[in-house]
Amino acid sequence: MNSTSGLWQASLALIAMLFSTTSIATSSQQNLPTKSSEQPFFSSQQQAEERSKAYDDAIEELDAQQDNCATEQVCDELDAAITDLEYGKHNHIAKNGLAMFDILGGPAFTPENGMMMALGGLYSFKTEREQTKLQRSSVSLFGIVNKGDGDVGYSIRSKQNLFFDNDDIRYNGLFVLADQSENFWGVGYNAGKQQPASDDTLLNKTALSYHANLDFNSGYGFYFGPALRLNYFKPDQTSLPQSAIDDENFQQYKDKPLSIGLGFSVSYDSRDVAVNAWQGQYLNLEYINYNPSFGSDNRYQKALIDHRYYLPLALGKVLAFYNVYQWSDGDVSYYDLPTLGGQASLRGLYQGRYRDSEAIEHTLEYRHTFLRHNGELSAHGMTLWAGVGSIAGTDTHLYEKLLYSYGIGYRHELQPRMNVRVDLGFSDGDSGFYLTFTEAF
Repeated sequence: MNSTSGLWQASLALIAMLFSTTSIATSSQQNLPTKSSEQPFFSSQQQAEERSKAYDDAIEELDAQQDNCATEQVCDELDAAITDLEYGKHNHIAKNGLAMFDILGGPAFTPENGMMMALGGLYSFKTEREQTKLQRSSVSLFGIVNKGDGDVGYSIRSKQNLFFDNDDIRYNGLFVLADQSENFWGVGYNAGKQQPASDDTLLNKTALSYHANLDFNSGYGFYFGPALRLNYFKPDQTSLPQSAIDDENFQQYKDKPLSIGLGFSVSYDSRDVAVNAWQGQYLNLEYINYNPSFGSDNRYQKALIDHRYYLPLALGKVLAFYNVYQWSDGDVSYYDLPTLGGQASLRGLYQGRYRDSEAIEHTLEYRHTFLRHNGELSAHGMTLWAGVGSIAGTDTHLYEKLLYSYGIGYRHELQPRMNVRVDLGFSDGDSGFYLTFTEAF
């Protein structure tokens, strides 16, 4: 009887432990909503930060329980509860406009840079937390060390998207500093098409650019404001490739490395979120004048028409259309001629391989965000895209010779409506594997 009684008591203790573990997992989530629709807005930032800490404490408590869970089923339940809390904290931060900072790093490969190691950070925040409909501002910074066809190079890239005063004021900036080698084919479609990348096209250069727009809301979705463009491109003239020696435009502007332009933009924007739209459209008209009176080495003008349209098909399913036309006229140096390719235009095509006085692109992208067990959007998604483009001016007309790009990508929502983007793109003779923040368009 004694041994039977002891066995029975041990069994009861084990059952009690299992139920106790499950009840702890449940009690740790009390008053911590996980769905976005259930999140409250705290008028006090201190209260909002305390709620964030409550999520962290609950997650830490469940993590500790996972180390000693009795059965696989209990471990799975704890893991699901932790995931729910992580999504809950993410939704809480989005609702209350709290700041976030994340670091991302890893290998990548692009046609322009070859194999590279990238390390960057994304900081997002609200300039005025109490304005619940104000978009989150963001600043990203990426450092890259790469080994392409030439020597080891480096680049620093920063993008700023800032929103103020109920979205009535916007600032967009892009900074790039690079000391790298790149392939230079010359100007025109035939120059880019006729020869593969080799020592005869490899150019060493130091480059810096900063593009900035300050836009003001004039009502009814229209924005207007000034624009600044600064480009500096200094080639190493001790080791010029044959393609540069043979190109008339390069020879004309190789000693004029600085272009400074001032202009304006007028845009219409009905997108729900500028950096990752699920619906609405964006139409931007931009004009820039480059003039020696601004300190520029060259005198010319450029214009841009940029149209984007986002069609929601269902929850987590969006068709995105991108159409852009670039025009230039005057003494335009090779380094600032309209081009196609890179991480935001016909991904997979070598940026700068095809350059001329005009360029046009049309890209269609399907964006799919996977759903969670509760029917809400998860942090994971994928994309498929295909696009065509063309350059014109020297030896072709628009649409006379078509360039193309297609590919697939993975998305992870690192911060509210801000994704880590991993894209694998292909084009005629080129391919690229891109790792960066936010969408291509």
